[in-house]
Amino acid sequence: MFMDVVLSDNKGDTESINVLRGNIQTELNHGNSILVKLLQPGVMYQKGGQWLTAIDFMNEWEGKPVTFQSNLVPIKDCKVKFEYTNDMFFTGPKLYQKNKMCKELLEKLLPTYQKSVDKHWDLLLGEANENKDWLHNAIQNHPVLDKTFLTYFGKDTNKGYWSDSVVRPKKHTAETLGPFENRFNTQIRCSDLLDPAIYNMTYYTAMIETTIHNDFAMFSEKEAKPIIAKRPFVMFGARGQLKAFRSLGFKTFNDVIDESYDLIEDKHERWQKVLDSMLQLTKMNHIKVHNELASVLIHNKEHFENNEWKRCLTWDSYQ
Repeated sequence: MFMDVVLSDNKGDTESINVLRGNIQTELNHGNSILVKLLQPGVMYQKGGQWLTAIDFMNEWEGKPVTFQSNLVPIKDCKVKFEYTNDMFFTGPKLYQKNKMCKELLEKLLPTYQKSVDKHWDLLLGEANENKDWLHNAIQNHPVLDKTFLTYFGKDTNKGYWSDSVVRPKKHTAETLGPFENRFNTQIRCSDLLDPAIYNMTYYTAMIETTIHNDFAMFSEKEAKPIIAKRPFVMFGARGQLKAFRSLGFKTFNDVIDESYDLIEDKHERWQKVLDSMLQLTKMNHIKVHNELASVLIHNKEHFENNEWKRCLTWDSYQ
């Protein structure tokens, strides 16, 4: 009798991938079709002396009755059935519609026409890693620094910025506000909270994801917060990061922002171009920018809030 078998991996290292590979093959030998949940999308494993990613692992099963689910968007060609499942906010896309604290944060945001500020961009780099180190150093030597509200607390949250409207994390921004046993229903991470003080002193958001790889793109609360607040943004990400974002049904801001950076192969050249695009936007009237992008900002907010992102979205439908 044929049956569906669900397998999962939440580590994403060489040892766990080898175990998962063996389990998949065992089930295939028994004539079963398989659903595999890759719960750690930053999969990096070794095979034949090479470091490979989740996309490489999925492609091993081309032509086999194996379906994969994960919260990544393939950039590299994905040759198997794949379903995208992601909530961005830990508790789902309606967080700012349902949670009292989050609704109050939104209510504190000033309309664009009421703002006249020196800093046009916010760039909150958060916890330390090599990519953020490079970007932090690069912006120090770029003229857009003068127009950017920049923080990088690294390993010490006391060096970050949190207004009285939100909760300062003790050690890292993934700390949660609610009880652990209710984490999938009520728990909110510190990183899920948009800070109205920062948004009210800036016009636009720049972001960098924690995991960046040319094989896939990841999206999180870093994109969700400016979407909810209807703010234009740029991404320091992989080549094709914006294209991957659009593949999920969102729109980007190429009518006003130079997004040609998304096509640049070299990472550092690409990110320098993002800085250039940021600087270019600071020379434009912020009210005119928001007016020209109003339909995109409204679309993205509605698209985000009206989809159940934990539901599996078949990748083929977004090609």
